[in-house]
Amino acid sequence: MFPGMSVSDERGELRGLLLDGRYRIGNAIGMGGTGIVFEAERLATLERVVIKMLRPTHAGNPDLMSRVRREVEVARRVFHPGIVPVIDHGALPDDSPYLVMKHMRSESLSSYLRRCGPLNAPQVSVIMARLASILHSVHRHGYVHRDIKPEHILLNRGGYGELDVHLLDFGVCAADTAPADERARERGRVYGTPSYASPEQASGNPFVDARADLFGVGITMFEALTNKLPFTGSDVTAVLRRIIREDAPRARHLSPHVDDEMDALIAKLLSRRPAARHPSARALMRALEPWLDNRVATERALAATLQVAPDTSSIRPTAQHDMAAA
Repeated sequence: MFPGMSVSDERGELRGLLLDGRYRIGNAIGMGGTGIVFEAERLATLERVVIKMLRPTHAGNPDLMSRVRREVEVARRVFHPGIVPVIDHGALPDDSPYLVMKHMRSESLSSYLRRCGPLNAPQVSVIMARLASILHSVHRHGYVHRDIKPEHILLNRGGYGELDVHLLDFGVCAADTAPADERARERGRVYGTPSYASPEQASGNPFVDARADLFGVGITMFEALTNKLPFTGSDVTAVLRRIIREDAPRARHLSPHVDDEMDALIAKLLSRRPAARHPSARALMRALEPWLDNRVATERALAATLQVAPDTSSIRPTAQHDMAAA
């Protein structure tokens, strides 16, 4: 569900707990810089869900608490099947927020690339066309994701063998509705994963728009086609400096199977000047059309090769927590 996150024993006291009388918490399944994710069971429906919360050291940070609440806001305002549903939200005993999300039985694009290697242009295009559709809805509602990368793109096989794509983790998204003081505190900070950040993000500019996400899409496409990142460095500062100062390499120079038209499309997405990129996610959808002639067949073939975990739960109640809950 949350690929790339490591797991620790933080908030281990919650394991087996009956949260707010509605959710039985299971094992921690991921941890990032500020948050922890647990698997859980929703008692009313017996469905498997995930619960996302802040790490204890960040529980009192008002900006991070606001970002957890914004994830709820995005999921409830942006009506698109590619947004992971937020089922519920509440507060832990330390008053820090948590949110409950649908458990996605998916494989991340990151995992798929590690397992299968680079994709071809039609395969990349069917995934990015679906991603662009999600981003069009996100941007239309005044949000910018700011962390587009393969780990946050979930692939699944639909009931008829079609490809489903979801976009995960709006924890660092920018919002038109953000208070002025929040934007002021963001100035000079880099939000998102450095290797996938746009030049404007790398410069610490809090006033980014949809074109920042399209830069992240460009890096994701570059990586999916070449198995390499366009910007690397000895440390984060070096990577950010290169993103700000250097033009991205051409994908066709690294992978001969990338045709000139696809190479040009990616180069446009990776322009350092936002005005030189595609103006919107909808424009990107139109630009991908030449590689979508056999879209249904390409999607089905790709979906058939996904490795998706079975829908089983490892959540087991314990007598100790049952007595405490009672």
